[in-house]
Amino acid sequence: MPPFFIPILAFVLWAAVVLSFLPVLRLDLYLSDQFIAAQFFISPFILVLAWPLSGPLVAAILSFLSSALAVYLGLGTKEPSYFLTLVFNAVFFLWMAAYLQSAQRRTRDLSIIKEKLSEDMNLTGEEILKKKFLKEALQKKIGHFLDLERFSEELKEDTTLGGVAKKMAQKAREVLPDSDECLLFIVNETQQELTLAGGAPDPIADGSSGTPIDQWVLKRGQAVMVEDVRNDFRFASEAPSKFGSMRSACAIPLVTENRVLGVMRASASKPGRFTADDSRLLDIFSSLGAVTLKNILLFERMSDLATHDSLTGLFVNRAFQAKLAELVEKSSFDKEPFSVILLDIDHFKRYNDEYGHSAGDLVLKSIASILKGALEANDAPARYGGEEFAVLLPSLDKKKALKIAEALRSAIEKNVFTLRRMHRRVTASLGVASYPADGRTKDELLWACDTFLYQAKKSGRNCVCGGT
Repeated sequence: MPPFFIPILAFVLWAAVVLSFLPVLRLDLYLSDQFIAAQFFISPFILVLAWPLSGPLVAAILSFLSSALAVYLGLGTKEPSYFLTLVFNAVFFLWMAAYLQSAQRRTRDLSIIKEKLSEDMNLTGEEILKKKFLKEALQKKIGHFLDLERFSEELKEDTTLGGVAKKMAQKAREVLPDSDECLLFIVNETQQELTLAGGAPDPIADGSSGTPIDQWVLKRGQAVMVEDVRNDFRFASEAPSKFGSMRSACAIPLVTENRVLGVMRASASKPGRFTADDSRLLDIFSSLGAVTLKNILLFERMSDLATHDSLTGLFVNRAFQAKLAELVEKSSFDKEPFSVILLDIDHFKRYNDEYGHSAGDLVLKSIASILKGALEANDAPARYGGEEFAVLLPSLDKKKALKIAEALRSAIEKNVFTLRRMHRRVTASLGVASYPADGRTKDELLWACDTFLYQAKKSGRNCVCGGT
């Protein structure tokens, strides 16, 4: 039986026992003093049990019924002592009510304290989570800074443009894991076009000048992030074939001293793969790499100026002399012939005097362009000095060298350029010397070549002389 019903059942049984002694039931039972004493003990005992077992409501009802029963017994038996039960019930009821009110107030206070503690715990938990997120973000930033430091050290280890470009592309792909491809383009200063310098994975040769996105960044010097090239208004007029499989991209200009050195671009075959954080991160790595690229380009530029003429782009005399000395030493061991051509522009001084030095520079660049176009990759054309040019022809004997010299003379004669809105032509005299027929040392070959050039000029210019 549930404890709730125990006080109720006990009261019902006790009431039945009590009422059985009253005349109204006509049982003719004798109401002894011991029974009266039992009434004073059992009735309060039942009420005491009722409060904790059955609750305040049942206890209040039983108290009322017990008081009514005591009144009934007192009136029926004309025994005043029964009325003491009323006093006990009233005092006990008031005491329990006061106790319950106090307990309820304490419970309410405890509930408030519990709610406050729960709220504090929630706030503390949120603060802990917030600090955890801040800690993770800080650790991530520290990791990025350490990556930057390591990346800077890695760049210092490589002094080649291709090597640095590849490392930058690989690092960009590492920090942007959603990208399918990262490419780095370098600006060709003479043509102001982009040239592919490196990528990750290794790029194919096609499209080495970049996509319309790369050209946009180069033209404006600004970063761009494209969610979808098919829906971006900036590139809506471009043919889809120009983008290949690219759908989204993030491109950053490599800028130093307000000059765009190149473009770094990360792309993906799905739209919406990049965020503003990706753009900022790519910009940080690109800025760090731009300084290294600038130093490499400057070094290459200085190295190129040390060996190539700034006007014509051909080797300077010093570099030519060094290559000739190397070839003489090599040929002395393998006995392989080679030839040297000296070329002098006929009446060049007259062009300078009549049209000015700028016209003379135009003539020199025109001759240099003819030499570059007519010679093989392993040949070494050089500006020998003033209006004189020299050509080093490895592995060619006198006969083959004379044919090449004649082809150069003919190409120069046929070349037409414009001076002051007038079409003009120039001619050239050429001298050809070969190893070992005309000399076995550098000085002997140059002296022989110069002698043949002098003979060509004496023969009326615009001809080739090689001693045969």
